Amino acid sequence: MSPVDKLKLKNISLILVLLVLSFFPFLPGLRAPFFYDDHNTIVLNPAVRAPESYWDFFTKPETFSSDRARMFRPLTMLSLALSWRVFEERMLGWRMLGLLTHLLCVVLVYVLIQALGGSRFLAFVVALFFGIHPSRVSAVIYLSARSELFASCFYLLSFLLFLWSMTKRIKTQEIFLGLSSLICFWLGLLSKDIAITLPLVLTLERAIFRRTDKKSIYWLLVFWANAGIYFLIRKILSVYSFFPEARPRPVLENLLIQARMIVYYLRWLIFPLHPSFEINFSPAGGFELGLSIIFLLAMVGSGIYLSTKYRSRLGFFVVSFFIILSPSSSLIPLVVEGNIIRAYLAGITVFLLLGEFISRIYFWGFKKLSLTCGALVIACFFSLSLDWARKWQTPIKLWRETVKNFPGHSRAHNNLGLLLERAGNFEQAEREYYLALKADPKNASALGNYARRLLANGEFSRSELYFIKSLQLEPFNCITRINYSQLLITTNRLEEAKELLLEVDFCPGYEPELENQRQRVKTLLSVP
Repeated sequence: MSPVDKLKLKNISLILVLLVLSFFPFLPGLRAPFFYDDHNTIVLNPAVRAPESYWDFFTKPETFSSDRARMFRPLTMLSLALSWRVFEERMLGWRMLGLLTHLLCVVLVYVLIQALGGSRFLAFVVALFFGIHPSRVSAVIYLSARSELFASCFYLLSFLLFLWSMTKRIKTQEIFLGLSSLICFWLGLLSKDIAITLPLVLTLERAIFRRTDKKSIYWLLVFWANAGIYFLIRKILSVYSFFPEARPRPVLENLLIQARMIVYYLRWLIFPLHPSFEINFSPAGGFELGLSIIFLLAMVGSGIYLSTKYRSRLGFFVVSFFIILSPSSSLIPLVVEGNIIRAYLAGITVFLLLGEFISRIYFWGFKKLSLTCGALVIACFFSLSLDWARKWQTPIKLWRETVKNFPGHSRAHNNLGLLLERAGNFEQAEREYYLALKADPKNASALGNYARRLLANGEFSRSELYFIKSLQLEPFNCITRINYSQLLITTNRLEEAKELLLEVDFCPGYEPELENQRQRVKTLLSVP
């Protein structure tokens, strides 16, 4: 067997080991039920369950969700529609597609690290950490996170194809690989907008490693031009994302929150303890905020220094970490402050840092120490991932973990309350709604839910007060109107109930309930 064949065999063997080890941590959660945004995006979304035309996903951003939220992720939505057609509510099929995408990402990370000059040992360690880290669990099991998986997969593939195209001297091979890379870039953009950062990362890679020849500059210009075309398409479609008109918080306040959020991502990627589905930070000042900003500036400065002074691979990934996170963790205020899923791709930086540490110890001659440290980290990541995947079988546990770690997270308390109420635990549900309002008195959904529990308890006056507050914040919240109309019927104010229900004509997922309530009021009014 030639040396080349031996090298290929070693790589194939290591890839098989990576695939096997990266498969098992997710098994407990593969049959978990639909969760949270899955209901709006999939279960209640007619565009997914019974699409009039698959082309609508590319031309009508409102098909993203049953509540007509406008997001441009047509490839992801197309995959969800096809999955519903094939699997319907058989959860194993849904999750296997996400898991297979994740396994492909693991292989791409292994190949990419070597393409950027890393040793086979380093590439294996980094790819294994990427494959089994607990932060991967939510990305694989949460169906609404499929956009993150798809975008990351095409991002890595596009990056790799670009690197290969730059090494080809035969023009046809260069063009084929370059165009393939560009196609993958577009597939990433059509999955989720984090892929828009790829041209900047490619430019950074060329600049750091002094590879800015005419061929590189030409292809970089092609990528930047296509990024501009993508922005133009979004503008034509008037898509909510980069610069939303209705901002959930001021830009500067969001930037300060995101500084703490990124520090949290880094901490959790290194020490993945106390998992939460969503992350919530209130604006903070003083010592804590100052320390976060100083740490992040030091990290960015170190990355730039290592990149410019030593042409360091680690420096490149450190700077790339902030570039990749920029669409979701910078100036642009999003409704959800933070979610560890957003660090799925950017997390490679932390895994490279850990891998470099273990690799250096190994090549300095401390092989037993290096392997022992690596085995301990792998065992910890593996066991924590298994535990987090098990909790996905029971959604109540996910929200309990979240409110335990972030007691002031109003939305999490409200969501936990809904699940408890559906499980028949009314007393605890009411308490969670109360805690949600204590954390955020302007949470319209929690106001409506708390009012519903007061109505069930016969506290009509207090219930109506909360219903009115909820509708002042969200005048066309269909569920609140249906519940409020029940109070009006109970107190024999039928004309008010009729007027309340006729003022709304959009009730995603609850059209039968709205129509039934209208018919009930009509019937009661017809009785002498």
